[in-house]
Amino acid sequence: MTMAPIWSSQPFKAMFIVMFACKKALQFTFYSIKYLFVSGRPIPEWSFKTSIGVEVVRALFELWTATRFQHPPQLSAGKSGERFVIMEPPDSEFFSGILNSEKVQPTPTGAVWYPAPIRKEDSDVKTRKVAIHIPGGAFVLGWDPEETVRTASTVLSKHYGSTNVIYVQYRLAGPEAQFPAAIQDALTAYKYILDLGVPAENITLVGDSAGGNIALALLRYLETAQTALPSPGNVMCFSPWVDASLESGTNYTQNEGSRIDLLDGQLLTWGARAYIPEGELSEEATSYITPLYRPFATKTPLFIAAGGVEGFCNGVCEYANQMSRTEGSRVKLHVSKFMPHDFFLAYPFLGSEAEAGAALEEALEFFKQCQ
Repeated sequence: MTMAPIWSSQPFKAMFIVMFACKKALQFTFYSIKYLFVSGRPIPEWSFKTSIGVEVVRALFELWTATRFQHPPQLSAGKSGERFVIMEPPDSEFFSGILNSEKVQPTPTGAVWYPAPIRKEDSDVKTRKVAIHIPGGAFVLGWDPEETVRTASTVLSKHYGSTNVIYVQYRLAGPEAQFPAAIQDALTAYKYILDLGVPAENITLVGDSAGGNIALALLRYLETAQTALPSPGNVMCFSPWVDASLESGTNYTQNEGSRIDLLDGQLLTWGARAYIPEGELSEEATSYITPLYRPFATKTPLFIAAGGVEGFCNGVCEYANQMSRTEGSRVKLHVSKFMPHDFFLAYPFLGSEAEAGAALEEALEFFKQCQ
Protein backbone atom coordinates (compact mmCIF):
# COMPACT_ATOMS: atom_id res chain seq x y z
CA MET A 1 0.00 0.00 0.00
CA THR A 2 1.40 3.38 -1.05
CA MET A 3 2.07 5.85 1.75
CA ALA A 4 0.05 9.07 1.75
CA PRO A 5 1.92 12.34 1.13
CA ILE A 6 3.26 14.19 4.17
CA TRP A 7 0.87 17.04 3.29
CA SER A 8 -2.15 14.82 4.03
CA SER A 9 -1.80 15.12 7.82
CA GLN A 10 -1.53 18.04 10.23
CA PRO A 11 0.34 20.27 10.83
CA PHE A 12 1.85 19.84 7.38
CA LYS A 13 -1.54 20.01 5.65
CA ALA A 14 -2.19 23.52 6.96
CA MET A 15 1.29 24.64 5.92
CA PHE A 16 0.82 23.22 2.44
CA ILE A 17 -2.59 24.87 1.98
CA VAL A 18 -1.19 28.29 2.91
CA MET A 19 1.77 27.94 0.55
CA PHE A 20 -0.44 26.56 -2.20
CA ALA A 21 -2.93 29.41 -1.84
CA CYS A 22 -0.17 32.03 -2.06
CA LYS A 23 1.33 30.40 -5.13
CA LYS A 24 -2.00 30.07 -6.91
CA ALA A 25 -3.02 33.65 -6.07
CA LEU A 26 -0.01 34.88 -8.02
CA GLN A 27 -0.63 32.45 -10.87
CA PHE A 28 -4.29 33.38 -11.22
CA THR A 29 -3.46 37.06 -11.25
CA PHE A 30 -1.18 36.34 -14.19
CA TYR A 31 -3.76 34.10 -15.93
CA SER A 32 -6.53 36.68 -15.45
CA ILE A 33 -4.50 39.15 -17.50
CA LYS A 34 -3.05 36.70 -20.00
CA TYR A 35 -6.38 35.07 -20.86
CA LEU A 36 -8.06 38.39 -21.59
CA PHE A 37 -6.31 38.10 -24.94
CA VAL A 38 -7.34 35.31 -27.30
CA SER A 39 -3.70 34.80 -28.30
CA GLY A 40 -2.79 34.11 -24.67
CA ARG A 41 -5.32 31.34 -24.07
CA PRO A 42 -4.35 27.64 -24.13
CA ILE A 43 -6.27 27.32 -27.39
CA PRO A 44 -7.82 30.27 -29.26
CA GLU A 45 -11.26 28.64 -29.40
CA TRP A 46 -11.64 28.76 -25.62
CA SER A 47 -13.46 31.60 -23.94
CA PHE A 48 -11.97 33.48 -21.02
CA LYS A 49 -14.27 31.51 -18.69
CA THR A 50 -13.20 28.15 -20.11
CA SER A 51 -9.51 29.07 -19.88
CA ILE A 52 -9.78 30.22 -16.25
CA GLY A 53 -12.17 27.37 -15.37
CA VAL A 54 -9.68 24.74 -16.49
CA GLU A 55 -6.98 26.32 -14.33
CA VAL A 56 -9.31 26.46 -11.32
CA VAL A 57 -10.38 22.82 -11.60
CA ARG A 58 -6.81 21.64 -12.15
CA ALA A 59 -5.64 23.59 -9.10
CA LEU A 60 -8.37 22.05 -6.96
CA PHE A 61 -7.38 18.59 -8.14
CA GLU A 62 -3.75 19.29 -7.27
CA LEU A 63 -4.70 20.52 -3.80
CA TRP A 64 -7.08 17.68 -3.02
CA THR A 65 -4.60 15.09 -4.27
CA ALA A 66 -1.71 16.45 -2.20
CA THR A 67 -3.82 16.70 0.96
CA ARG A 68 -5.83 13.53 0.25
CA PHE A 69 -9.11 15.39 0.66
CA GLN A 70 -12.20 13.25 0.25
CA HIS A 71 -15.78 14.47 0.54
CA PRO A 72 -17.37 11.56 2.43
CA PRO A 73 -20.63 10.14 1.07
CA GLN A 74 -23.70 11.63 2.70
CA LEU A 75 -25.55 9.02 4.77
CA SER A 76 -28.17 11.28 6.32
CA ALA A 77 -30.81 13.59 4.84
CA GLY A 78 -29.14 16.90 5.68
CA LYS A 79 -30.25 19.74 3.44
CA SER A 80 -31.58 17.28 0.85
CA GLY A 81 -34.52 16.43 3.12
CA GLU A 82 -36.99 13.95 1.65
CA ARG A 83 -35.00 13.80 -1.59
CA PHE A 84 -32.30 11.81 0.22
CA VAL A 85 -32.59 8.03 0.36
CA ILE A 86 -30.59 5.16 1.78
CA MET A 87 -30.68 2.22 -0.62
CA GLU A 88 -30.25 -1.17 0.96
CA PRO A 89 -28.32 -3.69 -1.14
CA PRO A 90 -30.47 -6.40 -2.71
CA ASP A 91 -30.16 -10.09 -1.89
CA SER A 92 -26.75 -11.69 -2.34
CA GLU A 93 -27.97 -13.62 -5.39
CA PHE A 94 -27.73 -10.38 -7.39
CA PHE A 95 -24.01 -10.07 -6.61
CA SER A 96 -22.54 -13.03 -8.43
CA GLY A 97 -19.25 -13.66 -10.16
CA ILE A 98 -16.94 -10.66 -10.07
CA LEU A 99 -19.23 -8.77 -7.66
CA ASN A 100 -19.19 -11.60 -5.15
CA SER A 101 -16.09 -10.55 -3.21
CA GLU A 102 -14.99 -11.95 0.13
CA LYS A 103 -13.12 -8.76 1.01
CA VAL A 104 -15.61 -6.16 -0.25
CA GLN A 105 -19.25 -6.66 0.70
CA PRO A 106 -22.26 -4.65 -0.51
CA THR A 107 -23.35 -1.94 1.92
CA PRO A 108 -26.20 0.58 2.10
CA THR A 109 -25.69 3.41 -0.38
CA GLY A 110 -26.83 7.03 -0.10
CA ALA A 111 -28.42 8.89 -2.99
CA VAL A 112 -30.14 12.20 -3.67
CA TRP A 113 -33.07 12.75 -6.04
CA TYR A 114 -33.83 15.83 -8.10
CA PRO A 115 -36.27 17.49 -8.50
CA ALA A 116 -38.25 15.02 -6.37
CA PRO A 117 -38.08 11.39 -5.30
CA ILE A 118 -40.04 8.64 -7.01
CA ARG A 119 -42.21 6.40 -4.85
CA LYS A 120 -43.82 3.06 -5.60
CA GLU A 121 -47.27 4.49 -5.06
CA ASP A 122 -46.84 7.21 -7.69
CA SER A 123 -49.51 6.74 -10.35
CA ASP A 124 -47.15 7.72 -13.16
CA VAL A 125 -44.13 5.70 -12.05
CA LYS A 126 -44.11 3.66 -15.26
CA THR A 127 -43.79 6.75 -17.42
CA ARG A 128 -40.93 8.42 -15.52
CA LYS A 129 -37.64 8.85 -17.36
CA VAL A 130 -34.91 8.28 -14.78
CA ALA A 131 -31.23 9.11 -15.12
CA ILE A 132 -28.97 7.35 -12.65
CA HIS A 133 -25.96 9.63 -12.36
CA ILE A 134 -22.66 8.01 -11.37
CA PRO A 135 -20.21 10.90 -10.95
CA GLY A 136 -16.48 10.98 -11.59
CA GLY A 137 -13.63 11.82 -9.24
CA ALA A 138 -10.91 9.26 -10.03
CA PHE A 139 -12.75 6.84 -7.68
CA VAL A 140 -11.50 8.85 -4.66
CA LEU A 141 -13.08 12.31 -4.83
CA GLY A 142 -16.64 12.90 -3.74
CA TRP A 143 -18.82 15.94 -4.30
CA ASP A 144 -21.54 17.89 -2.54
CA PRO A 145 -24.54 15.75 -3.54
CA GLU A 146 -27.01 18.62 -3.41
CA GLU A 147 -25.00 20.86 -5.71
CA THR A 148 -23.96 18.05 -8.05
CA VAL A 149 -27.41 16.57 -8.57
CA ARG A 150 -28.77 20.03 -9.40
CA THR A 151 -25.96 20.60 -11.89
CA ALA A 152 -26.52 17.28 -13.65
CA SER A 153 -30.31 17.52 -13.53
CA THR A 154 -30.33 20.97 -15.13
CA VAL A 155 -28.87 19.75 -18.42
CA LEU A 156 -30.37 16.25 -18.31
CA SER A 157 -33.92 17.56 -17.94
CA LYS A 158 -33.50 20.41 -20.42
CA HIS A 159 -31.62 18.60 -23.19
CA TYR A 160 -32.38 14.92 -22.64
CA GLY A 161 -35.88 14.88 -21.16
CA SER A 162 -35.12 13.18 -17.84
CA THR A 163 -37.99 13.61 -15.40
CA ASN A 164 -35.97 12.51 -12.38
CA VAL A 165 -32.24 12.29 -11.70
CA ILE A 166 -30.73 10.30 -8.84
CA TYR A 167 -27.16 11.00 -7.78
CA VAL A 168 -25.44 7.86 -6.47
CA GLN A 169 -22.91 8.32 -3.68
CA TYR A 170 -20.87 5.19 -4.18
CA ARG A 171 -18.12 4.34 -1.73
CA LEU A 172 -14.91 6.24 -2.39
CA ALA A 173 -11.93 4.00 -3.02
CA GLY A 174 -9.71 3.13 -0.07
CA PRO A 175 -8.47 0.12 1.90
CA GLU A 176 -12.03 -0.95 2.78
CA ALA A 177 -13.65 0.00 -0.51
CA GLN A 178 -11.52 -1.16 -3.40
CA PHE A 179 -12.88 -2.74 -6.57
CA PRO A 180 -15.67 -3.87 -6.88
CA ALA A 181 -17.24 -1.67 -4.16
CA ALA A 182 -18.31 1.15 -6.48
CA ILE A 183 -19.89 -1.28 -8.95
CA GLN A 184 -21.76 -3.02 -6.12
CA ASP A 185 -23.16 0.37 -5.08
CA ALA A 186 -24.16 1.19 -8.66
CA LEU A 187 -25.96 -2.15 -8.88
CA THR A 188 -27.73 -1.41 -5.59
CA ALA A 189 -28.97 1.88 -7.06
CA TYR A 190 -30.12 0.24 -10.28
CA LYS A 191 -32.04 -2.49 -8.47
CA TYR A 192 -33.57 0.13 -6.18
CA ILE A 193 -34.97 2.05 -9.16
CA LEU A 194 -36.34 -1.14 -10.70
CA ASP A 195 -38.03 -2.06 -7.41
CA LEU A 196 -39.81 1.30 -7.42
CA GLY A 197 -41.57 0.14 -10.57
CA VAL A 198 -39.64 2.16 -13.15
CA PRO A 199 -39.33 0.04 -16.32
CA ALA A 200 -35.76 -0.82 -17.29
CA GLU A 201 -36.27 0.77 -20.72
CA ASN A 202 -36.95 4.11 -19.00
CA ILE A 203 -33.66 4.08 -17.12
CA THR A 204 -30.48 5.70 -18.43
CA LEU A 205 -27.13 5.14 -16.75
CA VAL A 206 -25.08 8.34 -16.91
CA GLY A 207 -21.43 8.24 -15.91
CA ASP A 208 -18.65 10.79 -16.30
CA SER A 209 -14.89 10.18 -15.98
CA ALA A 210 -14.39 7.45 -13.33
CA GLY A 211 -18.19 7.32 -13.11
CA GLY A 212 -18.17 6.39 -16.78
CA ASN A 213 -15.83 3.52 -15.95
CA ILE A 214 -18.30 2.35 -13.27
CA ALA A 215 -21.28 2.70 -15.62
CA LEU A 216 -19.51 0.59 -18.26
CA ALA A 217 -18.62 -1.99 -15.61
CA LEU A 218 -22.23 -2.22 -14.47
CA LEU A 219 -23.40 -2.58 -18.07
CA ARG A 220 -20.80 -5.32 -18.65
CA TYR A 221 -22.06 -7.14 -15.57
CA LEU A 222 -25.72 -6.88 -16.58
CA GLU A 223 -24.94 -8.07 -20.11
CA THR A 224 -22.48 -10.86 -19.38
CA ALA A 225 -23.09 -12.18 -15.85
CA GLN A 226 -25.69 -14.71 -14.83
CA THR A 227 -28.18 -12.24 -13.40
CA ALA A 228 -31.95 -11.98 -13.55
CA LEU A 229 -31.78 -8.21 -13.84
CA PRO A 230 -32.72 -6.60 -17.16
CA SER A 231 -30.36 -4.20 -18.87
CA PRO A 232 -31.14 -0.47 -18.78
CA GLY A 233 -32.71 1.34 -21.69
CA ASN A 234 -29.62 3.40 -22.49
CA VAL A 235 -26.13 4.23 -21.24
CA MET A 236 -24.27 7.53 -21.61
CA CYS A 237 -20.61 8.00 -20.73
CA PHE A 238 -18.80 11.33 -20.78
CA SER A 239 -14.99 11.22 -20.87
CA PRO A 240 -14.98 7.71 -19.36
CA TRP A 241 -11.73 6.57 -17.76
CA VAL A 242 -11.31 3.48 -19.92
CA ASP A 243 -7.61 2.80 -19.30
CA ALA A 244 -7.57 2.88 -15.49
CA SER A 245 -4.38 1.19 -14.34
CA LEU A 246 -1.47 1.71 -11.98
CA GLU A 247 0.35 3.43 -14.86
CA SER A 248 -2.51 5.82 -15.65
CA GLY A 249 -0.92 8.87 -14.05
CA THR A 250 2.36 8.44 -15.89
CA ASN A 251 0.65 7.65 -19.18
CA TYR A 252 -1.57 10.69 -18.84
CA THR A 253 1.25 13.16 -18.19
CA GLN A 254 3.06 11.84 -21.26
CA ASN A 255 -0.02 12.59 -23.36
CA GLU A 256 0.19 15.89 -25.20
CA GLY A 257 -3.40 16.75 -24.28
CA SER A 258 -2.54 16.73 -20.57
CA ARG A 259 -0.69 20.05 -20.95
CA ILE A 260 -3.95 21.99 -21.31
CA ASP A 261 -6.49 19.56 -19.84
CA LEU A 262 -7.96 19.96 -16.36
CA LEU A 263 -6.96 16.57 -14.94
CA ASP A 264 -3.90 15.99 -12.79
CA GLY A 265 -1.69 12.94 -13.31
CA GLN A 266 -1.07 12.53 -9.58
CA LEU A 267 -4.83 12.36 -9.01
CA LEU A 268 -5.10 9.48 -11.47
CA THR A 269 -2.22 7.71 -9.73
CA TRP A 270 -3.88 8.13 -6.33
CA GLY A 271 -7.24 6.96 -7.67
CA ALA A 272 -5.87 3.89 -9.42
CA ARG A 273 -3.79 2.78 -6.45
CA ALA A 274 -6.75 3.25 -4.10
CA TYR A 275 -9.24 1.42 -6.32
CA ILE A 276 -7.26 -1.46 -7.83
CA PRO A 277 -6.62 -4.37 -5.43
CA GLU A 278 -3.02 -5.39 -4.81
CA GLY A 279 -1.70 -8.57 -6.33
CA GLU A 280 -2.30 -10.25 -9.65
CA LEU A 281 -5.74 -9.64 -11.11
CA SER A 282 -7.76 -12.10 -13.12
CA GLU A 283 -8.49 -11.21 -16.74
CA GLU A 284 -12.15 -10.82 -15.80
CA ALA A 285 -11.34 -8.28 -13.07
CA THR A 286 -9.01 -6.42 -15.42
CA SER A 287 -11.76 -6.17 -18.05
CA TYR A 288 -13.98 -4.40 -15.52
CA ILE A 289 -11.27 -2.03 -14.28
CA THR A 290 -9.53 -1.35 -17.60
CA PRO A 291 -12.11 -1.81 -20.37
CA LEU A 292 -9.89 -0.43 -23.14
CA TYR A 293 -9.00 -3.29 -25.53
CA ARG A 294 -11.58 -5.48 -23.75
CA PRO A 295 -14.87 -4.71 -25.51
CA PHE A 296 -18.04 -6.71 -24.94
CA ALA A 297 -21.25 -7.16 -26.89
CA THR A 298 -24.24 -5.25 -25.59
CA LYS A 299 -27.81 -4.91 -26.73
CA THR A 300 -28.11 -1.64 -24.80
CA PRO A 301 -27.53 1.49 -26.90
CA LEU A 302 -24.31 3.15 -25.74
CA PHE A 303 -23.43 6.82 -26.23
CA ILE A 304 -19.83 7.83 -25.52
CA ALA A 305 -18.64 11.44 -25.50
CA ALA A 306 -15.17 12.94 -25.28
CA GLY A 307 -13.67 16.39 -25.28
CA GLY A 308 -11.64 16.93 -28.42
CA VAL A 309 -8.61 18.35 -26.58
CA GLU A 310 -8.73 16.23 -23.42
CA GLY A 311 -5.96 13.83 -22.50
CA PHE A 312 -8.40 10.89 -22.53
CA CYS A 313 -9.66 11.62 -26.05
CA ASN A 314 -7.65 9.06 -28.01
CA GLY A 315 -8.38 6.26 -25.56
CA VAL A 316 -12.09 7.08 -25.40
CA CYS A 317 -12.37 7.16 -29.19
CA GLU A 318 -10.50 3.88 -29.54
CA TYR A 319 -12.73 2.21 -26.96
CA ALA A 320 -15.89 3.46 -28.69
CA ASN A 321 -14.62 2.04 -31.98
CA GLN A 322 -13.84 -1.29 -30.34
CA MET A 323 -17.31 -1.48 -28.81
CA SER A 324 -18.96 -0.56 -32.12
CA ARG A 325 -17.27 -3.54 -33.79
CA THR A 326 -18.76 -6.09 -31.38
CA GLU A 327 -21.64 -8.04 -32.88
CA GLY A 328 -25.06 -6.54 -32.28
CA SER A 329 -23.81 -3.47 -30.42
CA ARG A 330 -25.14 0.01 -31.15
CA VAL A 331 -22.58 2.63 -30.18
CA LYS A 332 -22.43 6.35 -30.93
CA LEU A 333 -19.25 8.39 -30.43
CA HIS A 334 -19.49 12.14 -29.94
CA VAL A 335 -16.39 14.34 -29.85
CA SER A 336 -16.91 17.93 -28.76
CA LYS A 337 -14.14 19.52 -30.79
CA PHE A 338 -12.50 22.01 -28.43
CA MET A 339 -13.70 20.74 -25.06
CA PRO A 340 -11.53 19.52 -22.16
CA HIS A 341 -12.23 16.57 -19.88
CA ASP A 342 -15.74 16.06 -18.51
CA PHE A 343 -17.32 19.12 -20.10
CA PHE A 344 -20.64 17.54 -19.05
CA LEU A 345 -20.38 17.82 -15.26
CA ALA A 346 -17.86 20.68 -15.20
CA TYR A 347 -19.96 22.98 -17.37
CA PRO A 348 -20.59 25.56 -14.58
CA PHE A 349 -16.81 26.11 -14.36
CA LEU A 350 -16.11 25.85 -18.07
CA GLY A 351 -19.09 27.67 -19.51
CA SER A 352 -19.76 24.56 -21.59
CA GLU A 353 -23.51 24.08 -21.09
CA ALA A 354 -24.11 24.53 -24.83
CA GLU A 355 -21.61 21.77 -25.65
CA ALA A 356 -23.01 19.48 -22.95
CA GLY A 357 -26.53 20.18 -24.20
CA ALA A 358 -25.58 19.44 -27.81
CA ALA A 359 -24.09 16.09 -26.77
CA LEU A 360 -27.21 15.17 -24.78
CA GLU A 361 -29.50 16.10 -27.66
CA GLU A 362 -27.43 13.96 -30.02
CA ALA A 363 -27.64 11.10 -27.53
CA LEU A 364 -31.42 11.45 -27.34
CA GLU A 365 -31.75 11.35 -31.12
CA PHE A 366 -29.45 8.32 -31.30
CA PHE A 367 -31.43 6.43 -28.67
CA LYS A 368 -34.69 7.19 -30.47
CA GLN A 369 -33.24 5.71 -33.65
CA CYS A 370 -32.30 2.57 -31.73
CA GLN A 371 -35.85 1.92 -30.52
